[in-house]
Amino acid sequence: MSGDPAEATKTMERRWVHASAAEMPPSIRPASRGGSALAHGGNVAAIDPTLLATNDTPSRRTWPVRQAVLVGLLALILNLAGNGRISLFDRDEPRYAGATREMRASGDWVHPTFNAEPRYHKPVLIYWLMMAGTALGGDNPFGVRLVSSLAGAATCLVVWAWGRRMLGERAGLLAGLILATAPIVVAESKMATTDATLMLWVVGCQFCLWELSQRSSWKIAALFWTLLGLAILTKSPAGPVLLVASGAVSWWLGGPTSFLKRLHWRWGPLLCAAIVLPWNVAILLRSQGEYYHVAVGYHIIRRATSGLEEHGGFPGYYVVLSFLTCFPWSALLPAALYAGWSRRKESPVFGFLLGWIVGPLILLECVRTKLIHYYLPAFPAWALLLAWMLVAVTESEVTLDFWKMGRLAVRLLWVISAGAIAGLLAAAWFAPPGLRAASLVLSAVMLVGALLFHVHYKVGGIERATRVLIASSAVMTLLMGVWVLPALEPYRISGVIGRRLAELEVREQAKAILCTFDLPGVVYALGHSAPVARGLDKLVAQVNRDKKVIVALRPQEVPFLQREARLELDIKEIFRGFNLDKGRSETLMMTVLRPRGSALAIQPSSAVIR
Repeated sequence: MSGDPAEATKTMERRWVHASAAEMPPSIRPASRGGSALAHGGNVAAIDPTLLATNDTPSRRTWPVRQAVLVGLLALILNLAGNGRISLFDRDEPRYAGATREMRASGDWVHPTFNAEPRYHKPVLIYWLMMAGTALGGDNPFGVRLVSSLAGAATCLVVWAWGRRMLGERAGLLAGLILATAPIVVAESKMATTDATLMLWVVGCQFCLWELSQRSSWKIAALFWTLLGLAILTKSPAGPVLLVASGAVSWWLGGPTSFLKRLHWRWGPLLCAAIVLPWNVAILLRSQGEYYHVAVGYHIIRRATSGLEEHGGFPGYYVVLSFLTCFPWSALLPAALYAGWSRRKESPVFGFLLGWIVGPLILLECVRTKLIHYYLPAFPAWALLLAWMLVAVTESEVTLDFWKMGRLAVRLLWVISAGAIAGLLAAAWFAPPGLRAASLVLSAVMLVGALLFHVHYKVGGIERATRVLIASSAVMTLLMGVWVLPALEPYRISGVIGRRLAELEVREQAKAILCTFDLPGVVYALGHSAPVARGLDKLVAQVNRDKKVIVALRPQEVPFLQREARLELDIKEIFRGFNLDKGRSETLMMTVLRPRGSALAIQPSSAVIR
């Protein structure tokens, strides 16, 4: 070899990136007792199905309880931390939680409603699961979020177990820990929405497809169709569409296709239909077709063709947002993608994982309504591919510094960390006192994590540095759940207004109604449905009907209503807070309205500013 250092570096880089199957460390090959898939010409389907296991013989003979406990417990702690102290986030969380409460109160398990109006946004399964969650955790934010937290933790365990079978024990454990500490996964697992649950069903379907590419099994095929039915009953066509997009790109990149012949098409779709059709037929009859008009015509077609509810996005939206919401792991993804692409012809594993990452990305970029949680079911593939790359680097003779994409990964970690630390310090400067300390602590944790990563990387290589990333990510997400988000509560006005309306209802003996400030969080915090009076005539009619109402008004609305001859006004309290849904400060006046000339005595106004 030449004595030129630059030439030596290029040679080492070529050796790792373009290594032959024989040079690949055992734990980064598709795991099997009889040798890797690469040793069989890259045809995973040709391997004896009984040979699919990890390369580590002792781990095959004993159930790895400690690893399962580590992954599951870490995910659960991060997903559950602070959930009972954080009120529901507008808009979606209160809608799901409120519909769950109304279904439980009415005993109607077929027809979801929110604020006494039909809610046809999503199918019914999520409400059934949330009813189970509230039965265990109570009718509160913790209870309604319990299903998502458990689903997120279960997904991490599936990825851990799957990674052990497909990539080896070390990669499986690392994949589970990466997914458990990915900020976007933790955030969605703390939300009372469909997304974490859908992620579990989709990951289960992908696992079944991979296993069917290795061996024929009617039980695994039945599990696939069952999980697909649950995905449809959770979020309509989202699950199947993401699976098709993943499969199409996977096929193009050389992923396995043999599972298509092993899905038992004669009875499999019937099993899926048996799960999906009963409720769909019931809601079709109950709603006289209105459910499909809203769910399909509005929430599917309109979302695909327009930026629904101001949720548009720029080209590359998912790439940019994924980097921000999945840091620090996102900094390593370009290197993992390049490494997987370089070896896609050596094993169908890489085509399968790359298709799972890229397929949904292409599909969702074509949809006009863009939200980062639409891409959530693809993040488990991130974790698996990243784990494979990190173990490959650990067991190779080179480090990331000897590889162009590896150097890029390290630099991205530093650049994004520096930007995040600067942003947190700026937030500490401008934040209210209650949030200032939290911002400083978060910036300190990120700075210490970045420094420790650098030290361990230089001394002990990527394996020890990866442990630092896992620990610092876990600490950051834990602090967000138990400190930062609870500290925001005084500034989140919708929950405050809803709770205060409930108190004033009792004190003033007035019925709470909603006018222009009608966020779903107000309805949920109020504890019961409330009429929504949009427009002056409807408001006057509601006041005449109930004789005395309490309503939250914006300052510009009060002078207009004071000039209205048909109404009498009495401002009781003034609240100031932050509307996170709109991203702006709000001032609300808690106002009692009566018909002009009402026999009810009017108390002198004594508005309290809060």
